Amino acid sequence: MAAHGLSKSRIVAWKQCPKRLWLQVHRCDLLDVSDVAERSFQIGYEVGEVAQGLFPEGILMEDGDGLAAALLATQTAIAAHPDRPLFEATFQHDGVLVRADLLVPTPSGYRMVEVKSSASVKPYHLIDCAIQAWVLQHNGLALAALELAHINTAFVYQGDGNYQGLFQHALLDSSVCPLVARVPHWIAEARSTLAGDEPTVATGAQCDDPFECPFKTYCTQDRVQPVQPAYSLDVFTRMRSTTKEALRSQGYGNALDVPAHYLNATQLRIQRVSQTGVAELAPEARYILGGLPYPRYYLDFETINLAVPRWARTSPYSTQVPFQWSCHTEHTAGQLNHAMFLDVSGDDPRRACAKTLVAALGQHGPVFVYFQAFEKGRIAELAALFPDLAPALLAINERVFDLLPLAKAHYYHPVMQGSWSIKAVLPTIAPELDYTQLAVGHGGAAQDAYREIVHPDTPSAAKQALTQGLRDYCALDTMAMVRLAWFLAGAPMQTLPHGAP
Repeated sequence: MAAHGLSKSRIVAWKQCPKRLWLQVHRCDLLDVSDVAERSFQIGYEVGEVAQGLFPEGILMEDGDGLAAALLATQTAIAAHPDRPLFEATFQHDGVLVRADLLVPTPSGYRMVEVKSSASVKPYHLIDCAIQAWVLQHNGLALAALELAHINTAFVYQGDGNYQGLFQHALLDSSVCPLVARVPHWIAEARSTLAGDEPTVATGAQCDDPFECPFKTYCTQDRVQPVQPAYSLDVFTRMRSTTKEALRSQGYGNALDVPAHYLNATQLRIQRVSQTGVAELAPEARYILGGLPYPRYYLDFETINLAVPRWARTSPYSTQVPFQWSCHTEHTAGQLNHAMFLDVSGDDPRRACAKTLVAALGQHGPVFVYFQAFEKGRIAELAALFPDLAPALLAINERVFDLLPLAKAHYYHPVMQGSWSIKAVLPTIAPELDYTQLAVGHGGAAQDAYREIVHPDTPSAAKQALTQGLRDYCALDTMAMVRLAWFLAGAPMQTLPHGAP
């Protein structure tokens, strides 16, 4: 390749931010890829494999022997097999390298299909396709159509290995063709960026749009942060952004100073507690909880929603499949035991999940959750899937008691900074229960752990460690609810330590 050889991904990086491209080439040691980005890469690989499987006669251009071999293999395949689809066909023009996800032959030329794991066409996809088309056209390839294959969320997998219908094909000729003429300008500007010194670019929206930049940590490390009040306007839950902007324009950047007539009852409570530094726990919570019988069940699910459905009657991204539940049961006040379901075999976990749930939750007593729409939604889905278990499952839903609105109505601590998420509340009532010490510390990490455990290439030791991480995390979620219920039922109000914000 040329001294400053480019690829489609490098040009896209330049389009996002010239500094990103420069750092990617000259200072790759500063690369810091987030867990979210890693997850996106893995999903992209899985989606690409399925797309290839829909064309069993296709030929994959392997790149293990280097760029020259891939370029030669592509030309050889085009000449020898003009009637067969090509995967990862490799082309180069003027030092710009591209690999086409899918080329499908037609009587009038190839359909160039870019495969994406998103559920719709994004603006940057058009740039992708324009660069691809420019290089392919300069290699003399006739293109009959420019398409983007994205995930069709309405697709319902039947469990039979047939993924026809997983992708929705969007024709992009009218949108992409006008951009093709601009590709040489993008190339020239990108090369100019690479030939110079590190660009000076202020951080801004481009740091996360259309992707989180892997150099964001580097670009922000020396930035002087503006002095922020201990309590910004963001602590006011459900306050509209336009209202916040109007308040800031009037000089009210500190939540403690906002006049009362701008605030609703919840926001007034947030302001009052922030001003005094004294948490407030209303006695009504004690009375409400005191009226509930035993046994009491504390329930939490972990679920997975896949881009490529794995089990029958599931859809991409939209079907939340529960693979784990944790339940602490309080038989009498303070007397606890714990039960858990966890299936990391890779098989469909739903029926076993439903059966064990019915057995564990009995027929009487409140079932505590935190944000009932999620747990009740999963239970209702299981009931619809398994009619024989439906009466027992739906009866569980009738017993659900949501701790979130109870906490929100009756408790606030200034450290919570306007959030009633369980991870915001827990440090104020039981700081020894610490998510940061866990191998799996949040819901996204739990989904990542599940994907890694069921992947056939994951070593056994890693699977065991991640499985234990899932056990620890889900159990902590339900213990957190136990401690919250105990606190709301009678713990005294707390005063912030001296010097706390």
